[in-house]
Amino acid sequence: MPEPEGPNRMKVSRSVTLVVNLPCELADEVERVQQDDPEFIEKVLTYGLVRRAVFARLQGVKALHRPSAPTAESTLESSLELT
Repeated sequence: MPEPEGPNRMKVSRSVTLVVNLPCELADEVERVQQDDPEFIEKVLTYGLVRRAVFARLQGVKALHRPSAPTAESTLESSLELT
């Protein structure tokens, strides 16, 4: 299926199962939040991933304007280290 463009870009979605090891107190809190507001964790993850993508895109744009611009791979590696 081709990816939509423009304002409908984020409307196509699919489920993803994540397994994350957290400190016990934090894991307990996440479980409580999931019971109280099941969509909250999804919203938090979406926000974080979108923010990361925007930051990576902006880093790439900045890199294009510097004389000693790193390659796209090193820019991506830098953004991954920040998360």
